[in-house]
Amino acid sequence: MTIFVDELHISKENIIRNALQEQIINHTLQPGDKVPSENALADEYQVKRIEVRNALVTMEKMGLVESRQGVGRFIKKKIPTIELDISGRVSFSEKMKNQNLPYRSEVIHADYASDEEIQLYADRINCDPDEQIFKVARLRIVYDIPCAIHISYIREKFVPDIERDKNQLDSVFGYYQKEGFTNLKSKTSVISTAFPTIDEQQILKCNELVPLFIYETDTHDEERGIQLEFVRILYRSDLFKHKLITTQ
Repeated sequence: MTIFVDELHISKENIIRNALQEQIINHTLQPGDKVPSENALADEYQVKRIEVRNALVTMEKMGLVESRQGVGRFIKKKIPTIELDISGRVSFSEKMKNQNLPYRSEVIHADYASDEEIQLYADRINCDPDEQIFKVARLRIVYDIPCAIHISYIREKFVPDIERDKNQLDSVFGYYQKEGFTNLKSKTSVISTAFPTIDEQQILKCNELVPLFIYETDTHDEERGIQLEFVRILYRSDLFKHKLITTQ
């Protein structure tokens, strides 16, 4: 690949990082392989060692490389692919079970949504101005690694006992089924990307340069023709490759 450095004003750190990323993409460097030393890379690219170090530190923050004290840096291993059915008919826990992945869910927030949140997502929640919205945030953990934050903004009018039952919400789909809502489907979904906030970094145990896939959707009960919730899910992109499967 030809890079016109003078035209693009690409830094030496960026050149080193790009070269290593290309080796990861073409499998010259495999997950678990040791990265060449700072001195070796400095000699190879005729740059200062500090420039190599800065490039490698950035790659650590991107989730591509991990450092082992006293041993060196290694290409980070990834866990198996998670398949996502964007129809909204299958719960996250069922998807994990179907793929035989070690999984658990932890409720990290269960309380009424703030006025600011309701105003921000009012169009997506599709609720009346005076309607109560209950917010449930769960941490998805696969292979003991925090991988996603799943936030549901639920219309209390359809599940009036949800505040009382907030300790039973590790599976919101399961709760809906218990309440008699079984014909569930997503109608509108939006996927975007963003870098994590400090709070999200702490919850997901990731660095600031690990992009997040943000998946926003709604959940409808088709039989009754009502929208139950608006969902916002933040996925760590360094852990998974996502297959998006639309089912009819």
